[in-house]
Amino acid sequence: MNVNPTLDLADTEITHIQSKDCVRGFSCGVREIDGWAKDKAWKFHERGRAKVFAAKCPAVRPTLGFYSLSFSTENTNKLSNSEDRDAWKDGAPLMYIDYLAVQHQFQKQKLGQLMLVDALSRSHVVSQNVAFYGVALRSLNDRTTTLYERFGFKVAPNEGVHPLMILPIWSVNDLFGKP
Repeated sequence: MNVNPTLDLADTEITHIQSKDCVRGFSCGVREIDGWAKDKAWKFHERGRAKVFAAKCPAVRPTLGFYSLSFSTENTNKLSNSEDRDAWKDGAPLMYIDYLAVQHQFQKQKLGQLMLVDALSRSHVVSQNVAFYGVALRSLNDRTTTLYERFGFKVAPNEGVHPLMILPIWSVNDLFGKP
């Protein structure tokens, strides 16, 4: 018997977090992510260090999931081809999905995919006004690596346990259409 509630993704909204209470009791089952949500998400969001977005549904009380976006720079040796490495000699600027997590009882219902598409959509909008190489994240396990690869992310060269994965911005723009 399935005790986890079923989500209606059509009723799910993704918006900026509104207070520190939005993700304070969050639990996805990964200690580092749960701790960041509880202790740092609101501070980072409020201070502009990252922007945190929460998935909510009117029929469900807790935050269903969240993700955070920020900018970061990676060494160009993380890029897959030499032309890209030459273009970004001082480091590749990236829109970084710092965390993307779904509340434990709502996992495996495609909410993570919905939030990933939302993050990519926001990255596409930013790319219309700010130049950057692509969208990056770190994958926690083989299951999430497979998910991100389905969206076109590639594992950066010489990566270890939690590999850096990058999706070039032109691929993101192809997903959403160019202006």
